[in-house]
Amino acid sequence: MTVIEKTRSHEVDVNREETVEEAAALAPGILLRGAEVGMAVLTGLLVCPPLAILAVVVAVPLLAVAIVLGLLAAILAMPYLLVRHVREHHRTHRSSVLAHGLRRLRVREA
Repeated sequence: MTVIEKTRSHEVDVNREETVEEAAALAPGILLRGAEVGMAVLTGLLVCPPLAILAVVVAVPLLAVAIVLGLLAAILAMPYLLVRHVREHHRTHRSSVLAHGLRRLRVREA
């Protein structure tokens, strides 16, 4: 091993030691934060069952009804919106459904 290689390996060892020291310095803070989160979760679990029951009894059926009504409204509105879109297209381009169909036939024959 040359002197340069020894120096480089020493630098790598020092960098590893610094990384370990930085992680060790952060460990107490991480442990305290974990304990804090654990206490919050425990408190949440003590409060949650009544709220979970309320959510299941009230919010879930309300959400299901809203989804079903939204889908029903979308299904009923689709034909109206399609016809409106086609009519607007033909008004903009000053054409009719018949003229549009004839142009398509002409393109196919050519």
